[in-house]
Amino acid sequence: MKRMDFLIFSLIIALVLNTSCLHASKRKTKKVDKIYYIAEKDLPRRVAILSPFFAKKVSPPPFASGLIRGVIQNYLVGKGFFTLPLATVDTKVGKGLSLKTFSPAAVFKKLPDTDGLVTITVYQLSRFNILLAQYYKIDAELCLYNRAKKLGCWREKARRRKVSIAADPLGAIAAVVSSAVTDTGDIHIKNAVFEWAFKVSSLMPGFSEATKRPKILRLVTNITPAPFKLGDRIMVGLEGDAGLNASFDLGEFKKGIGMTEAEPGIYKGMYVVQEGDSLKNGILVAHLRRPDGQTRDWIETSPLITIDGCPPEMAQSLSPQVEKDAIKLGWHTEDIETVGFLILRSESPLSGYKEIAQVSEFSYEDKAVEPGKTYFYRVIALDEVGNRSKPAQCGPVALPVLTEQTLPETLIGTFSAGRYLLAKTTKVPIGTKAQIGPSVNVMCGKEAKIMVEGELDIKNAIFNPKKDSWVGIEIVPSGRLLLQGTTINGAEKIVIKGGASFEKLTLKGGKVGLLIATSQGVKVEDSIFTGLDKAIRLEGGKISITGSRFEENELAIEILNGQAIISENNFWKNKLNVKSDVPLILKRNYMGSTEPGAFLIEGKVEVKSILTSPYPQGEEQIIEPEKLKKQAEKLRNYGIAAINKGEYGKAYELLEKALKIWPEKETYIYFIYTLSALGEDAKLKQIVKEALKKYPYEIKIYQISVRYYLQTGQRDKARRLLQRGLRLNPHNPSLEAMLPLVGGEETKEK
Repeated sequence: MKRMDFLIFSLIIALVLNTSCLHASKRKTKKVDKIYYIAEKDLPRRVAILSPFFAKKVSPPPFASGLIRGVIQNYLVGKGFFTLPLATVDTKVGKGLSLKTFSPAAVFKKLPDTDGLVTITVYQLSRFNILLAQYYKIDAELCLYNRAKKLGCWREKARRRKVSIAADPLGAIAAVVSSAVTDTGDIHIKNAVFEWAFKVSSLMPGFSEATKRPKILRLVTNITPAPFKLGDRIMVGLEGDAGLNASFDLGEFKKGIGMTEAEPGIYKGMYVVQEGDSLKNGILVAHLRRPDGQTRDWIETSPLITIDGCPPEMAQSLSPQVEKDAIKLGWHTEDIETVGFLILRSESPLSGYKEIAQVSEFSYEDKAVEPGKTYFYRVIALDEVGNRSKPAQCGPVALPVLTEQTLPETLIGTFSAGRYLLAKTTKVPIGTKAQIGPSVNVMCGKEAKIMVEGELDIKNAIFNPKKDSWVGIEIVPSGRLLLQGTTINGAEKIVIKGGASFEKLTLKGGKVGLLIATSQGVKVEDSIFTGLDKAIRLEGGKISITGSRFEENELAIEILNGQAIISENNFWKNKLNVKSDVPLILKRNYMGSTEPGAFLIEGKVEVKSILTSPYPQGEEQIIEPEKLKKQAEKLRNYGIAAINKGEYGKAYELLEKALKIWPEKETYIYFIYTLSALGEDAKLKQIVKEALKKYPYEIKIYQISVRYYLQTGQRDKARRLLQRGLRLNPHNPSLEAMLPLVGGEETKEK
């Protein structure tokens, strides 16, 4: 058996030696490449490098064309040539150029600002095996033309054996590169291309002054088409002349980033993306500089580098909701860059957080929880490139034991971590204290009510109606309510006649959210009011409302009496944002729009400043009434001029914009006239209603609108509107003169 193994081994050795001899014989008979002599005066100074031509049998990887072209560009620059930007060449020459259709004269015609062309023809670019070793090979030819003729062609081959990345002098950086590319062999193909480009450019003539510059053999980076995010490392390795000063630039964003010489001729540098860094389609440029100032630059044109170090905004109003067999988290964000959220959970508030899900919605239901255990959650917003926001945190929250307990008629002590039933009225007696929460879920019957005469502290609790609604909570003058991190659904109203403080309250559905009639101060912070008839109604006392969100309410805030500080809140999709019967100044709120006409305010409300976008991202913008009035007046005058010319479409646009900037009576009148002329029924109804709400005694509004309804055959609408006008303006001769048109004296009697 050993003899047989020896014979097989000897046969393999003989075959290898025979093959080697055959190759040696072929090399001896190989034709020597033509050697070109080109005088420096004949060399084109400004050259265009065309996209490589690939032989039919070559199937190049996607990055090959840009890599080969970019490397040749850098070597030619090192020889003193000036190269046209590759993108400019592609734009002017166009696509579809092939080796068969290539005509130097035709290309020169498209590139009048160049005096030289460089073509690259790739005959082989592949991976192959010899015995047990893998090799990567390139066989390509480079040709140089001036406007008169072809100056010469140089063909070279380069072969690289696949070796451990660690064996590369730039090993650490090469390892990072190999993990970023789609095929681990791509880095070896790149090294083969570098070797070929160095060989072929060494054969080419160049300009004598370029010999004084340092030499760069290759550049290795971990740049890919994917953006770098916050905390990512941009790594650059350079191989060139030893003992010099090396640095690199990231486009115009960051210049002169230093590199250290790890070993002779091997330079390494790194940049870590910082918060706020931003660069789109930048070019990396490396520099190698001698002490005498002679510098060699290497431009990495492909791929371009994109940096996004701007994390998304933190998730807002994170709140838990305890359900039958799960904990449901809810939050929101106004940040348009956010594409998803990471959900993390721990049983400790400060450590031990583990990722449990990634979602794109504003909610997550965690069913992998055990009754009685306490949990803490963090939600981290993600943008498209993977940047992470600061974590929003909530907790403690626990899934209660399923046994439901009935809350007693008298509340004293602590009620936590469980499910409770509130059937009728329960009371916190004067001089006593009660606590509900954390992790409490209360189901409320239709007649359920909590009367607070003493002190009630509610933390991280959820109140839900058993059916549609429940009565709510009442704090009498002797009582005090402290409410934090709690959701109340379907309560008809929370009446406050004593002291109260609300932080991270979520109030959904019901008639009046908070009805305040107290001599004590009330604070509302970081809360959410949605789906209410009136979110907050102040009948007396003082209230401070900050950092809260009012969304899809009939009326967000109504002030009948008392004092209110309303700042840094977000109003969104309410029918009316703020109404006040007493003088009220608003500052630093997002009103759903930056146009005063769309603030949705009524009564004695003066807006001093607004936020340009939702809090906390929005910037403060001072409201200057006189300036806005002038802008609106200018637009109104343009609109009137358009009406006089019969250009009602243009008038519509100008007058509508004037109303949004600063709504005034005269603008309404001309806009109603314009809508009548255009026959815009739906819009006319809306604007007439809006105008009469602000100017109920303005006769012209009634006249124009009644005439329009009569002209369009809408006699009933005209009659009803005229009746309204006469009720508010009895015996007005102008309106009485229209009575016969809508139905005579019977209309007046009605």
